[in-house]
Amino acid sequence: MSTTPFQIEQFRNCMLVALRGKWTMSTNIQYLAKLSESLKARQGRPFHLFVDMRGWQIPKSDNFNQIKSSITLDRRNQLSELWLENDETDAEHIARRFFNSPSTKLGFTLFRTKNVSDFITHCEDKADDVVMEYVRSWIAL
Repeated sequence: MSTTPFQIEQFRNCMLVALRGKWTMSTNIQYLAKLSESLKARQGRPFHLFVDMRGWQIPKSDNFNQIKSSITLDRRNQLSELWLENDETDAEHIARRFFNSPSTKLGFTLFRTKNVSDFITHCEDKADDVVMEYVRSWIAL
């Protein structure tokens, strides 16, 4: 398993992202670069983004937030985004900035939960049985 605190994998029509631990500016830049590469690799094919961010923590600093706010990713072919969080997850400001801002023009609504069963149920609405078999094993890691 990778030692980086994030993992991005593509599986059929889904992109699976796991975020863990306390991040630094360097970690964030590495993640955004990898995410951008992964989005480009989709080559315009529609996808769902499933994110397991249980235990993910980012620095609370103005510099960190300012740099993050200027990042724009090409998400035109994204069909949905689902977040699995826990009590340690600190992502409210990201949800506000990237999903509730007037400048955000996404064709879907972000789904967030702290319940694994709810997460799986919502994933089932988006993915086929083969993908779901993989998602269930991925989420258990």
